[in-house]
Amino acid sequence: MPPTEEKIREIVEEAKRQLGPEAGDDTLKAVVMETIRRLESTGSSYVSEHHSTFKYLNLTEGRIIVTSFGKNQPGVIYSITKTLNECHCDILDVSQKIMQDFYTLIMLVDIKNADCPFGVIKENLAKTSEQLGIRILAQHEDVFKAMHRV
Repeated sequence: MPPTEEKIREIVEEAKRQLGPEAGDDTLKAVVMETIRRLESTGSSYVSEHHSTFKYLNLTEGRIIVTSFGKNQPGVIYSITKTLNECHCDILDVSQKIMQDFYTLIMLVDIKNADCPFGVIKENLAKTSEQLGIRILAQHEDVFKAMHRV
């Protein structure tokens, strides 16, 4: 069930509050669209449950982990690296494995000199993912480390 206009306004205001005044329109739009998508798919309140992730979407510092997997096809790695290059990201390390018709890819990417904040990079990778029919996930390194702490 799609959120009401009032709920969308609440989402926009909460995203603005959590991202801060320096958040660009592209980042704000990416956060709001992702929140609405998640609300429609799960019916739960993404904004209040996952507020800590918003602070990373406006960052242009640190490193991100990009993971991708799917059916292997020509141009997959080119498309992902092209998307990262368009924001001037620096790929530090790559691990790739092709298993018959499928592939897995993990990249460590430095975004400190990127032209785009992490939220925009994530949105651009989502578009590439949709175009290719594969999965591409991107997490800020801080979140990745926190999730995998023992």
